[in-house]
Amino acid sequence: MKILGYFHDDRFKSTTIDMIRFTARVFVFDQEGRIGYLRIIGEDGFGKRNHLETPGGGVELNETFVEAAIREIDEELGATATNFKEIGVVIDRYNVINRMTFSVYYQAQLESLHKNTQRTEEEMVLIDSVVWLSIPEIEIELSEEESDVDHIIHRRERCAFSALLEDLKNRG
Repeated sequence: MKILGYFHDDRFKSTTIDMIRFTARVFVFDQEGRIGYLRIIGEDGFGKRNHLETPGGGVELNETFVEAAIREIDEELGATATNFKEIGVVIDRYNVINRMTFSVYYQAQLESLHKNTQRTEEEMVLIDSVVWLSIPEIEIELSEEESDVDHIIHRRERCAFSALLEDLKNRG
């Protein structure tokens, strides 16, 4: 597995890491070549948020990264996808929540939208909307940040997005 980036939290006071979390995140392409993102707005233990994030989340016990990616797309986007291709992993240290996260990124093709999401209570509060954006729109959105949390999340997303663009370019 290719390591795309390793980021130390440069926004919050250094703390002891109490937890390691493994996540799967997906760039889901629709038929027009747009990518589905979650617009996250609100505040939680992580802080004030107003950013974009790829669909994804924690890998559950006895679940592979791809299985987690498939489940998260269903739960958060209300969609199914096919043709999963691994891009790589971004490793982040989040001091504010005492956690290190290993996020394995994939790209996939949207198969269908069924609109019935199965979001957690926290996701229902924080996920403002699902937006389908072109590559130029994503580049603009990921360059904007209003808070330290936005900075940390968009840094991770930009790293994986750059690797995705490089992969797309190499496949011609």
